[in-house]
Amino acid sequence: MSKNDLQKIRVAAADKEDVEFELDRAELVLQEAVAEALIHGEDITVVAEVAELPVEDVAKLAAQEVRPDSVLPF
Repeated sequence: MSKNDLQKIRVAAADKEDVEFELDRAELVLQEAVAEALIHGEDITVVAEVAELPVEDVAKLAAQEVRPDSVLPF
């Protein structure tokens, strides 16, 4: 295995970690947006449809407390 091979592996692993971080962040932003919409009185079925989530998942989010602006988008 050459240094070039190892470098490609390092870069690929770092890229994967970055994508996983961004996915986690996007999920948090979506959860907070859904929870805020529900707090503002939006219909749970409409919110679930727009968020492309099962109504059961949205109901779970509705039961959780949300702090406004707790995750700021980049």
